[in-house]
Parts: sequence; structure tokens; C-alpha cells
Amino acid sequence: MFTIFKMKKIYYVIACSLLMMSCDILNKPLASSHQIAPKNKLTRSAIDLVSLSEDRIKVRVQPAPIYKEVATFYIPETVPGTYSDDDYGKFIDSVAAYGTFGKKLKVTKTSDNTWDIKNASNLDYIDYYVNDTYDVEAEHTIFSPAGTNFKENEQFMLNLHGILGYFKDQEEMPYYVDINRPETMEATTSLPRFADSLYVAQDFGNTGITDTYKGNRYFDIVDNPIMYNVPNKEVFTIDDITIELSVYSPTGTVKASSLRPNIERMMKAQKNYLGDFNATDHYTILLYFTTGEADDAQDLGALEHHTSTVVVLPEAMPQENLDAAMVDVVSHEFFHIVTPLNLHATQIHKFKYNDPEMSMHLWMYEGITEYFAQHFQVQQGLVTPEDFYNTLVQKISNAKGYDDAMSFTKMSTNILEEPYASNYGNVYEKGALIGMCLDILMRKNSDGERGVLDLMKELTYQYGPHRPFEDSNLIPQITQLTYPEAVSYTHLTLPTKRIV
Repeated sequence: MFTIFKMKKIYYVIACSLLMMSCDILNKPLASSHQIAPKNKLTRSAIDLVSLSEDRIKVRVQPAPIYKEVATFYIPETVPGTYSDDDYGKFIDSVAAYGTFGKKLKVTKTSDNTWDIKNASNLDYIDYYVNDTYDVEAEHTIFSPAGTNFKENEQFMLNLHGILGYFKDQEEMPYYVDINRPETMEATTSLPRFADSLYVAQDFGNTGITDTYKGNRYFDIVDNPIMYNVPNKEVFTIDDITIELSVYSPTGTVKASSLRPNIERMMKAQKNYLGDFNATDHYTILLYFTTGEADDAQDLGALEHHTSTVVVLPEAMPQENLDAAMVDVVSHEFFHIVTPLNLHATQIHKFKYNDPEMSMHLWMYEGITEYFAQHFQVQQGLVTPEDFYNTLVQKISNAKGYDDAMSFTKMSTNILEEPYASNYGNVYEKGALIGMCLDILMRKNSDGERGVLDLMKELTYQYGPHRPFEDSNLIPQITQLTYPEAVSYTHLTLPTKRIV
């Protein structure tokens, strides 16, 4: 994450379809010839962007069979990259559960983000409505790039962690999403898409077009935001990466085509900086311009994902300032493909959305990333050395505004609590300075042959996106790959129990 100013019944099984055709059932499902997996191996869902109700969108979720008396449905409390408890379930209402042949089941809300459903062995699907966050930002603390926006027939920002939930013990199952959208709108996302719908809830109507997406697990769904709007997009290729830039400008004055040259130049420089490090072949930038009014997004910045980022900036920003902001913000988010997206701890890989455990290495996830976002600019000639030094001097000054004695690893582990939460902004200041110190020490001790980017590549090749490290192993591992003084000089706190 990067901040600037604040740091059916969806569907019955096919075997029942003939019986249902003979019955006059209100919510009978549409037949499908594209069934890919049996019902007992996946979660299916549907989102209606055509027929809104009081600025809410309707959602339907059908779990795999549940062999318990009580099923538990969750909407995330927090999500990776935000480092805050946001309680997205507060924006969910009118949750209703239905069993076989449309029989209504009892639903009990047990917390802001949790619902229990009785007689769950008969559960077919649940329906509910979702309120968006942008137009009521004074009432909550959700970071705008992690929020949702529903502007009927105009724009939809779908951070799916605020819309779709999961059933207990089914997080690792495949997850399908049907989205019924207006014909005039187009989606931009890194989420894999199918040409035809697999399943559509009949009562969502036939007035729109259905897009179908699939994630291998719930994480894939919430890791891939989707923006729907009238097309304002540029698609280009840098080496082996396809970049999609989609822009929503409320007045229509900002065009993706006007932003492309600066972003293309920046991302070419980033690819040159990373060298042979390849983590993705597709990257999506969803850029939302806010009016800044009380009923629109207030937080300026971006939230990273594995292969995309959501950016919120003011539409009134002058072109020169906008280009500079895009370099700082988008470059930071793109460098997250190194860490934590492809190098991360178990706490991130197996993220607990409703009982979060935080990793101790924010100094690396955000600090090293921010250092790269500044260093590549001078290394690739986008800024002068003087500009780079001035940026570092400013970070030194900004870091003095935080608790300098606070252990970064302890702060990271407890970042959801005070006094650590209020020191979070220091990850972009002192965290980047830690990255700089590691870079200097490694270059000094290797006669200029190795730097912190080499360290990150070595760690990524050792672990990678599907092999997380244990939190307590990382600093000893860094010591082995670098030099003992690297850890002590940068004031990283070793774990109490060292595991080599």
C-alpha cells in the first residue's frame, strides 16, 4: 500500500434440472452447458451491476455442500496490504439464506463480519446487498483504494474483498464469479475470464451482459480488483509484460492516452532496473480520479495486488504533478511484485481475513519497496542525483516524527494495535532508509558487485510466490547471504529464538 497525504438458490445440480422445469419455482436457476466442476468442489457467486437498489448491489453466493448443522459465512475484517482492521461486513445487509426448493433458513449475525446459518446441510445459497464505501467515507476508515464505488451506469470499483465472502473451511476451493454488467461498460482486471457464463442467477434479469471469472481459491478473487466503466483504456507491452491502464475521470477530461507516455517510460525503466527478474506477464493499473467532494473518495494513494494496483488521485491535479505522482505511486506498487507478492511470510501466504496474524517484516515489504521506487529513478536517469539525495534527506526528517526507538519488527507484528498502528507511516520513511543502508553495506563489502536488489532476487529464487518463509528465519537468512553487520547496522531486531 502507498499513501500520499496520509500515509442458482443460484443453481441446483444438473440431476435436479428436469424436476425443476416442471415446477413453478420463483428462483429456479438457468441451465448451463458450461459446467466445469461439480458443485461439491467450488464456490459459485453472482453480482448484479444492472439493477441497483438504493445504491446497493445484489450478491448471491452458493457454497459447496456443507455437512454441518451450522455454516459460517465471512466477509473479511482485513485484507493483505492494508495493515488495518476495516470490517467490510459493516457494508453488508439483508443477508438471507435458502435451502432446497427455496425454503428460507435461519441466519444469525454474530459479529460485524460473520453470519451463522442453521440447518446448513440443506443450504443452497445466500443472497445479500452491498453498500459502497466511497460516498460515505466520513463514516469509516477504509483506505479509498481498498474500498468500493457503485455509480449506476457510470462506474464500479469492485474491490471484491468488500463484496464477496467465503464459507468456513472453503477458502481453498475454486471460486467462480458471474457479473451482470451494463452493455456500455467494460471491465479491466487481471482476474482470468471466460468467454461464456457458467452460471447466472435468473432473478438478476437478462438486461445486461454476463462476465465470468475464476479464481483457484478465495485469495485469487480478492487479490484481483475489477473496474467497470465506459472504456478509457490503453494497452501496451514492455518486454514480456502486457500493461493495461484503465482510467475513470468523472468529467471525462483525463484520458488514458495522455497518461500512457509517462507510465510507459517509467515502467520501461523499472524493467531495466529489475533486469532478469520476471514475476508476471500481465499488470493492470486501475486509476480512479476523485472529485474530492464529501460523497467521493478522500484518500489519495494506491493499494498493491500481485498483478495489479488500484490508484486514487484528484482529478484537478495539474498534468505535471499528476505525472510525478504516478511515478512515485505506481512505481512503488509495481515493485511490490518483488515483495511481499513473490517473497513473503506464511502469515501473508495463508492470510487469515477474520483473525489476522501480521508478519514482522514490514521493513522489507514496504520499506525495501519504497527504496526501490526512489532508487530506480536516479539509476535509470529519470531524476538527478540531487533530487534523489533531497528525497532521502526528506525521509530522514520525516522519520524523526515517529518513535525512533521502536523496533520495526515488533511494530510490524503488532501493526493493528496502538502505539504501533500510529507509527505505520514510518515504513515509507525509516523503512526506505533501512533499505538504503542495506544497499550501501552490501556494495561496500562486495566491492560494488552486489546490492539489496541482488539480495531480494536471491531470496525470491529461494522461496518464491508459492513457498513462504517462516517469519523468524528471514533475518538469520539475510545474515547468511550478506554480512553480520548488515543486520546490526540497520537496527533490525532479531527474533528471540533464532532458527537457522
